[in-house]
Amino acid sequence: MFYKKSCHWIASLDMDAYVILCFDMSTEIFRSMKIPETCHLIDGPFFRLVLLHDSLTLIYYPYPEPVIPMEKDLMNIWIMHDYNVYESWIKKYTIRGLLIESPLAVWKGYLMIYQSRSGCLMSYNLKSNEIKEFSFHGFPKSLRVIVYKDSLTSIPREKATQIHKYLEEVQSST
Repeated sequence: MFYKKSCHWIASLDMDAYVILCFDMSTEIFRSMKIPETCHLIDGPFFRLVLLHDSLTLIYYPYPEPVIPMEKDLMNIWIMHDYNVYESWIKKYTIRGLLIESPLAVWKGYLMIYQSRSGCLMSYNLKSNEIKEFSFHGFPKSLRVIVYKDSLTSIPREKATQIHKYLEEVQSST
């Protein structure tokens, strides 16, 4: 996931220790951030990084087994309120019995889009607990969602000029 000029992903230090690995695109420096301590379990937990309320968010969900014991069938959503400050992780939501294959994104700050274990594209409303099924199906872990965010920020004039010159060069060489 790209956030704060860095690419972020979950990395495993060993069988039961995970971190968020970050690569800052502008400085080309790697760093790591600790995840909440309760997310370090052996049993194959899965993670997804998303943005929720413009904060780095970790979705921690169970390995999709055919039968999941009731005590393990829960998803926790952790929000890091202050970027790169371990103490700012807050468990915002705990959701039970969702039968999730993989979370895909959080849209509009309250609508979690996910793929169900049956392959359906679904949504879960974090405010009302309402579940909706869409008429899209895919193979396990094949669906992807990209949240597009409009911006009124324009490209600075000198960069725009560089882009136009580049495009002219490309067009003249073809």
